[in-house]
This record gives sequence, structure tokens and C-alpha cells, in this order.
Amino acid sequence: MKAISNASVFVFDAYGTLFDVAAAVRRTASKLGGKDKELAQLWRLKQLEYTWLRSLRGDFADFEQVTGEALHWSLESLGLDATVLKTPLMSLYKELDAYPDALPTLQALKESGRQTAILSNGSMAM
Repeated sequence: MKAISNASVFVFDAYGTLFDVAAAVRRTASKLGGKDKELAQLWRLKQLEYTWLRSLRGDFADFEQVTGEALHWSLESLGLDATVLKTPLMSLYKELDAYPDALPTLQALKESGRQTAILSNGSMAM
């Protein structure tokens, strides 16, 4: 770990690295008819696919829009009611839980005098 010990700045991705992207789905699991794990996986997959496809096509949309589109498709493909579930899930996505090791890691870096930053494709509203 010699290279890490010499680093003074650490940059992290937000979604999937610091923040648990499945947290919103877990919080609404009781409304998902046992499809919560499948929805969490499919939503994340589609979110990434839509981001990559838009990048390849040069068709920019902010991450919140892409996240909503991916959620809508995922809900419908699983036979879940997007008109009822999309809005609350998107609201919860803006309040994701951090992974258990994220805060202690960031605190340890800060205490050691290192700087931290987030590099993310998330929109400011998120």
C-alpha cells in the first residue's frame, strides 16, 4: 500500500461507491410484491446502460432523468405500477444510505490530513 500512503487526495464516485443505490428499493420492499431484489438489480443495470447509450449517441440527459427513465422501464418490465411507485422511489433515491464503511473511511482520510472529493455524474438536485 505504499502508493496509497503517498496520496494526498482521494476521489470517490458517489453512487454505488459511497451511497448504496439499492437503499431506496429496500425502503419500499413491502410495496413491491417480493420483487425488491430484482427491481434493485434491474434498475441499476438499466441506469448504467442508459447512461452509456446516451454517451455513445451524444444524447445528454442529466443523471436524475436517466435514473427516472431506468426506474420507469424496470417497474413496468416487472409488472409493477410505475404511476404509483416511481415518484416515491425517486424521492428516496435522493436520500440514499451510505455504505457502512464509507463514513469511517472518509473520517480516517480526513484525520490523516488527506483531502477527499466526489466525482459523480449525479445532478445537483440529487
